[in-house]
Amino acid sequence: MSAFVLPRQRVTAVAATLRAGAAAALLTMVAVLASFGSALGVEHLAHLTLGVVIQAVVLALTLSRVERNRAGRAGAAGGPRAPLPVRLALLPVVAIVASEVGLLMVDHPDLGDAVFVLGVSAAIWMRRFGPTASRLGTLATLPFIALLITPVVVAPDGSERWWAALMAVIASFWVLTLYAVAERLRLLPSPGGDDDVAESVPAAPPAAASDGRRRIPASTKMAAQMAVGLAAAFVVGRVAFPDHWPWVVVTAYIVAAGNRGRGDVAVKSVARLVGGAAGTALATVAVAAAPVHSRWTVVAIFVVLAVALCLRAVHYAFWAAGVTAVLALLYGYFGLTAGHMLAERLLAIAVGSALAVAAAWVVLPVRSRDYARSRLARTLAALTDLLLAIARAEPATVAGHRAAFRAAAADLELIAGTLAARRTVFRLLWASRRRGTPAATGRPAPEMADAVDAVRRCRQPVDALARAVADAPEAVAAGAARRRAGGLARQIGSVRRSIAGRPEPAAVPPQRTAPAAAGEPGPIDEALDELTAAVAALAIVFPPAPAPADPPATDPPATDPPPAHPAAAHPAPADPASAGSGGAAGVGGAAARDDGAGPAAG
Repeated sequence: MSAFVLPRQRVTAVAATLRAGAAAALLTMVAVLASFGSALGVEHLAHLTLGVVIQAVVLALTLSRVERNRAGRAGAAGGPRAPLPVRLALLPVVAIVASEVGLLMVDHPDLGDAVFVLGVSAAIWMRRFGPTASRLGTLATLPFIALLITPVVVAPDGSERWWAALMAVIASFWVLTLYAVAERLRLLPSPGGDDDVAESVPAAPPAAASDGRRRIPASTKMAAQMAVGLAAAFVVGRVAFPDHWPWVVVTAYIVAAGNRGRGDVAVKSVARLVGGAAGTALATVAVAAAPVHSRWTVVAIFVVLAVALCLRAVHYAFWAAGVTAVLALLYGYFGLTAGHMLAERLLAIAVGSALAVAAAWVVLPVRSRDYARSRLARTLAALTDLLLAIARAEPATVAGHRAAFRAAAADLELIAGTLAARRTVFRLLWASRRRGTPAATGRPAPEMADAVDAVRRCRQPVDALARAVADAPEAVAAGAARRRAGGLARQIGSVRRSIAGRPEPAAVPPQRTAPAAAGEPGPIDEALDELTAAVAALAIVFPPAPAPADPPATDPPATDPPPAHPAAAHPAPADPASAGSGGAAGVGGAAARDDGAGPAAG
């Protein structure tokens, strides 16, 4: 392989990611700017403070992300959706409650902090009750987080609580209306998930463990981790950063929100710290060149937001840098540009990240590898269904299985960055150990990230299969294509058993995909060839587990059965000829029975 192939593939993948996220980023910025303009007009007419305008912008930004995920998942599942007026009324009600909590955090800090922690944690815990509860819980957290981001959070004006509800109405109207139009026109691609405010797939009912105990749902674990992390952030922030305690709390929430295991929290904390340092440094330079209350600072805020939205799908560090830069520009707009604030902000980010990581690793920890295995198994199950539809000559169902595969692959991408970071660290360690022993040979062990790369290689051939079947349904009737699809589905079944830790059936020989038919390969054959190569890469990461060995044969204790008749105790001598033949027959029959049914058969 050429040395330029891998970099070229990465550049191509990044370009495709940017193209896919450009439409959503543009739509989000339109909603944010519309909310900003509407809220600014209300602020001027009612002589309010800029805090309500900032709240409208924050709500529009976060609600756009949630609405994008909701629209994509509901479209993939084809399930019912809540009416637009119902969704429009949810956020203002929660905004009023969050405003009351903000007042409580000023008048009675300890009680207000406790209510804040309980409210955010309860919203996460609600996800165990299904999609509707999950969506309500996600929306309920947005106004609470907006309280922490606005500079006036430490001194909110009680008379503006109803204006906060109006800002929520404005943000909800623009976001929901624009996304409804975009969804009707099919302008948005399938979602790739969320990082900060995650509308996670509802957890299944707790399954019974092998010892009879019921497992703790993932939503309960996440809620407990969030409660501990936020409580610690409030305590440390109030004591160590009395003037800027929201920095610690916001960081602890962002790092822990939507986490997919303790490894994911650790990787996100590093990205948050690195991105925050870069964003703060760049914003500090920009603020130093602009006067207080400069309109160019406002323009820079929206430019940074747009760039961060576009680059968010590439890596979370870009989004962390953008958000931190926006906050630094916002504080600079209000004149909070003291030189010591740079170091204090970075220290607050580091402390908040450390608290979130400690909570994720100590309080009911979840392994990121377990999350990745479950998502990988679901993705391969969808791919198996698609191949079986071709093997059974059911072209009408291929499009639905393709949509299910793409949705499952998008969920798998949520953990891809964490797995890639783990692979990088382990291979660096392997390379350092190999340099210490020049005589060492071999290759590093395959990682879960290699399996994610193999799934990515399945996307194009899956799309090609769906298009080929849609264009020529009669092509599925070909015996060669059906046999190849069936054989490939059996190979994926072997990988799925290995993921689940189940051994291969002893009576089933290793499956091989049938070769393509002679002649010019068609689009179905080419797609199956690419899928065969990807499945082979998956089999390297998850080789078949050996079948359990048969238990050793044990001879039963020799006992003389009681004679059935007195004459049987002393049988009469048989004819030599008949005895010889009869003895041979008896031994042979016993041997035949042992070979056919004994524990040591074969």
